Amino acid sequence: MHVHICVPMVIKSLSITEDAYEALKAIKYGDESFSDVILRLSHEKIGAAAKFCGIWKDKPEITRRLRANLQKRRAELEREFAERQQRFFGDRAQ
Repeated sequence: MHVHICVPMVIKSLSITEDAYEALKAIKYGDESFSDVILRLSHEKIGAAAKFCGIWKDKPEITRRLRANLQKRRAELEREFAERQQRFFGDRAQ
């Protein structure tokens, strides 16, 4: 008896620079797809970061400074995004 399960795969298109394409192509293994490369790299990064989870739990001053820096950077990114959105969409930006 064989059971076949069909899982529809959503395909998304990405626009990347020629340099980014060449960088991905250079680290691609054999018949690995670009999706596989991106997933491999993201899992490697997440796995590396996971080793440090909780490392500063007993150091509230470091945690406070990290959170403050994170909030500051998020605000900067939101501001940069709004500026790009305004440049790209003009009055149509929401």
